[in-house]
Amino acid sequence: MLTAVVDSVGREHVLSRFGDKDWDFSPEVIAKNKSSAQRRASWLAEIPDILIDDAKAAVYCALRQGRHGQGYAATSCRAVIVEGLPLLLRHLSSLGIRNFSEVRSLHIADYVGTVGQSLSPTALSQRLTILDLVWWFSDEMLCPMVSHPFGGRSLNEVARVGEQRDNVVGRTAKTDIIPPTIQKALWEHCEKILAGAEALLDARDCGRLDGSNPQLLAVRDAALYQIQITSGMRNSESTGVANGCWRTEERVIPPGRRVTLHWVQTREIKTSGGAIMDYLVPGELFRSLEILQRFSLPYQRRLAEEALWLEKALDAEGKPEGPLPARMTTAQAVQRLNHVREIGSHMLLTISHYASDHYGRGSRVEVMSVNACHEALHRLVKAAELDWTIANHQCRRTFAYNVANSRLGRMGLVFIKWQFKHASVAWSQLYAASPRQDQALYEDFGDEIFDSKVELIASWHDSDSRLSGGAGRKLLQTRGIAVKNMRELLTATADSVDLRSTGHAWCLSGTQGCHGQGVYDATMCGGCSQSIIDESQGAAWKMIYLDSLRLAAIQDCGPAVTLKAKRAVALSAQVLVDLGLPLPTTSQAEAYGAGSWVE
Repeated sequence: MLTAVVDSVGREHVLSRFGDKDWDFSPEVIAKNKSSAQRRASWLAEIPDILIDDAKAAVYCALRQGRHGQGYAATSCRAVIVEGLPLLLRHLSSLGIRNFSEVRSLHIADYVGTVGQSLSPTALSQRLTILDLVWWFSDEMLCPMVSHPFGGRSLNEVARVGEQRDNVVGRTAKTDIIPPTIQKALWEHCEKILAGAEALLDARDCGRLDGSNPQLLAVRDAALYQIQITSGMRNSESTGVANGCWRTEERVIPPGRRVTLHWVQTREIKTSGGAIMDYLVPGELFRSLEILQRFSLPYQRRLAEEALWLEKALDAEGKPEGPLPARMTTAQAVQRLNHVREIGSHMLLTISHYASDHYGRGSRVEVMSVNACHEALHRLVKAAELDWTIANHQCRRTFAYNVANSRLGRMGLVFIKWQFKHASVAWSQLYAASPRQDQALYEDFGDEIFDSKVELIASWHDSDSRLSGGAGRKLLQTRGIAVKNMRELLTATADSVDLRSTGHAWCLSGTQGCHGQGVYDATMCGGCSQSIIDESQGAAWKMIYLDSLRLAAIQDCGPAVTLKAKRAVALSAQVLVDLGLPLPTTSQAEAYGAGSWVE
């Protein structure tokens, strides 16, 4: 069994099996903006069965077991089957290869040499992924490969996927930023559409306007653009907005200022795997959401009717009333019923013509797919008479760029990371990067940064240099070890170590460890195993020590604060001792408290 669905009473129904020609990944795909065709994949019929059987086994293992400790998404498995595998297997079959045990690295090297220059690294990687999976799951194959398909190199090396990643200096995203003039004109066009939306919806509700009227669809399309451009949501998240998914709350922030926050809640898929997340939006978006909710009511009613129709059809299965309608299998009917229930309150809905519902007209209600959203945005731009080729992801990139260049300044990146649900701030930096960057200038900056990094690490190896912090103390222990070529060691270290300054320490943790908490709580760096503190940061630690003393002197903050303050005093004092610096005197402490102390 490959995939199955469960009905309302807990019975399992097989949707597709391992041996089927067509695989249906619908139960595995969380995103609702995928069309039915994007949830299915068909295996080649003209390729030798033993090649197909082992390819199936490799994809199945990737789906169920994952690779390198990471699970393979159903959409990734479908991409392997549909986009990459057919061309490669046809090529191998044309060479007379009947199974994977006959594949040699020379065959693949010749193939890469022939087509590699005409394909992007991503496209080439897609074609070769099946070989990587077959090799990885060799124990599950009928005819496993006898030698590594890439001559011992990784798939990314062969496909050149890592080339751009290795040179991160000056990188910018490939997605275009919507120009400000286009943003302004398109927003004003959407506002004009939504201003007349109530009259159009009144006409529809009293039967004077058909639901498929282009003016009505423009209301939905305008709301779609405003949701994406004001929130930065991915398309899968924006199409997941449902009835009543927005709320307003008031918070009090230091020093006692009240702020009003507006939130939209939807399902985030790519990072969290389907968790419900909040997105901060401007309050003006709520009016568009209210209009969109009213627009979607007839679609939602039709979904509710379809759900009742499917329930009755499933109850009548096997009874004298007859079989399931529309040539559905029981599993397909259960899967559709589950899907209809899940999208019943979604608001970005459309009519799909790939299948029928209870009306039997060759159409049924679906969530807008990625392609449908692209078409909707294109209609908006065309109606606004603008010269711009728009795409869904441009809204997300534009949002990030606008935030990064707003009054938030550097904190904009922190907000973008949270709003975009990025696993690393590096992705947020990429989204917010300027599209007009000078690559050569960034490379010069990179060279200078690298040279200064080497000089800094060299100063730490000086026998007279005093260090503190967990990594600093370990570094002191290595000074007694003889090194054949110090310059090579320093260069290799600078190339492999992530080194960030917090202002009071050097952090080696990269994206691990405290995730930057030491920026806000400096004493964390004093005892952290990933920190190096040198004498240049001694003045900062004297101030940290004095701040900790002042906090420890407060008696009415509770035992937890007192304990933390005492621990901070001890940590900062130890750092100063490690650096060979005297603790601040009483007169210095008094001057610091009065704001007149100078190091």
